Amino acid sequence: MRARPELRALLLAAGLVLGGACASANAASQVSTIIVPAPPGGPIDRVARLVAPELSAALGHPVVVDNRLGAAGKIGVQAALRAPRDGHTLIAVSPSIASVNPVVDKAPGYDPLTDFDALGIAATNAGVVAVRADLPVADMAGLVQYAKAHPGELTYGSFGIGTSLHLQSEELLHTLGIDARHIPYKGEAQVMAALAGGEVDLMLYATAPIVPLVQSGRVRALAATSSRRWAMLPQVPSYAETGLPALRTYQYRSWVGFVLPTGTPAAQRQEVLQAWQRTLASPKLREALAVQGFEPASGDPAEMQRTIAGEIGRLRALLASGRIKLD
Repeated sequence: MRARPELRALLLAAGLVLGGACASANAASQVSTIIVPAPPGGPIDRVARLVAPELSAALGHPVVVDNRLGAAGKIGVQAALRAPRDGHTLIAVSPSIASVNPVVDKAPGYDPLTDFDALGIAATNAGVVAVRADLPVADMAGLVQYAKAHPGELTYGSFGIGTSLHLQSEELLHTLGIDARHIPYKGEAQVMAALAGGEVDLMLYATAPIVPLVQSGRVRALAATSSRRWAMLPQVPSYAETGLPALRTYQYRSWVGFVLPTGTPAAQRQEVLQAWQRTLASPKLREALAVQGFEPASGDPAEMQRTIAGEIGRLRALLASGRIKLD
């Protein structure tokens, strides 16, 4: 028996409602993961946790942050590269992950120029050169004078041998024509604690967590590491304002960006990229980044790719100079 027209219409409407409900349920059941190959509390982690809720809103499903620690970030990156290439696994990266590891590690297990599909840089951040409170220097010129008058005495802390802070610190020391002995620690928080406790003399690139230590007088900030003053410590002169010719055009700004593993299907990649662009346009995210000392970036994939390639070339030249010993 054929169904009456009214009954057929009712069944069709019910099917459309049920289908829509199932599609909504499937969308709601999806979860994307941002793998952070670094400890909680560091710059990569802080940016990822600000991005996650805004990206979740843009995608229409939950986005969680998963810290995968170990081997200078290699464990987290390799875990992400083993995950299904379905657009639901992103990697938060910084110069340490994207530029340094491929240069200093003979077997990093990934190539950022071929294994990463860049979404873009979310934020950049300057910082300050900081010294222990009782080191008798008041500015960068005084630091250079002290280092030359006390050869072999100064020490500086970094996140570890071969990390971005280690390499950047050596590049700055070379630029200034001075030396200091490297003391490696396990993370940013540990270096700052060592500086505040007088275990090391210098931290040559310190970010937002240093601010309360400066304000309380436990450490002293000598210069912002860019060509303009840092909004979080506006009383501290920029490199360009130090009066040192070597620093007139020199600057260092770190960054945090996001990538997909290459091989993600074009449709899924485009969906994530569109959500990513809406995320970075969010006034809420931009304000939250600024509060934590970051400057929102353009999020352009091509610009991120060029940045990584340029940094790799510069770091290879630095290592070729023989100044840095990795073993």
